[in-house]
Amino acid sequence: MADEIMAEYSIRDIARMAGVSVGTVSRILNNADNVSDEIRRRTLDVIRQVNYRAGRRGRRPVHQLPRETESGRRIRTIAMLSPGMSSAWKGNELWTTFLSGIERACGERGARLAIYMADMEPEEIVREISSGADGVLIKTNQEMPAYVDELISRLPCVGFGALPTSGAYPQVVLDNHAGGAIATREFLQMGHRRIAFLNHEAQNSIFIARSNGYMEVMKSAGLFRGEYLLELQLAEYHSVTSPEAAPPDLSGALDRLLALPEPPTAVVVVNDWGAFGLLRACRARGVHVPEDLSIIGMDDSGSFPTLLTPSLSSIAMPFDRVAYFASCTLCDLMDGVGAHQRNVNSIVQIAGELKKRGSISPRLEP
Repeated sequence: MADEIMAEYSIRDIARMAGVSVGTVSRILNNADNVSDEIRRRTLDVIRQVNYRAGRRGRRPVHQLPRETESGRRIRTIAMLSPGMSSAWKGNELWTTFLSGIERACGERGARLAIYMADMEPEEIVREISSGADGVLIKTNQEMPAYVDELISRLPCVGFGALPTSGAYPQVVLDNHAGGAIATREFLQMGHRRIAFLNHEAQNSIFIARSNGYMEVMKSAGLFRGEYLLELQLAEYHSVTSPEAAPPDLSGALDRLLALPEPPTAVVVVNDWGAFGLLRACRARGVHVPEDLSIIGMDDSGSFPTLLTPSLSSIAMPFDRVAYFASCTLCDLMDGVGAHQRNVNSIVQIAGELKKRGSISPRLEP
């Protein structure tokens, strides 16, 4: 009898009950060593409690899963909703960095995690979350779908991500303005005065905030020059639900900078993916980095910047801290503690820090 009941649990159910990702459960089942002891112990406890056996393919909806542990302590369910990202993002290092912060908070606060991405139908998302979750973490996006407002009206919600929205809920996001300012100040301290900023998605609100940080520092220093600010639109802007397969071609942007009467000696690029495109253009044009041109990117997600040649200096944006802080805020909101309020727009921004690598060097201006 027990085996018949327990056969209904899938690896997805185990992940939700333990408050971890499906990939983490898979690594534990395969005895991988890249899982923390605490997360391994918690997940194995769930596996033993439900007598899970790998290979079973049945599943229960989240609202039918046990709501208490054997000790009687209620397990809260956090629904993590990412309406602007499809499941194609799951292997991306940016996604896993966000997820690690959420998993850490769920482990500390006794919550399990259910993940909903852009692949699902809105009606199904609203139905499942409304019936089975205690609160919602919303991955913010430039364009939020209408059904998010319905969830906000029903459950405690906290947003997290790269930028704030106008939604009536607490949000924890990256300080993109500070990112542009930090990179620019670093170049000034290294002796650079002809500093350019390159944004290859001119309509992207995240990137606009980063360019504003650059402009503020350069104007304060009396060094801002309009020709050094390149805001391009290489393609029609759209919300990217899947990761881009290739970096942008920035050879034309590099040619414009090199053709100036006084070419810049340093460039802040709006993200690491764009910096990768600029590094490729420099190699094709015979421009040596950092001897001829120093480059700083932004995000520093995963190991990607360290694999480039030269290794890319980057503003390390605190994706994991943002997700962790937002998850803890949601737990407080569900518990009715702290100063957080439902249906109120309040925004906390967390700044990143510079990771110095081989793509920058000091410059002595004449």
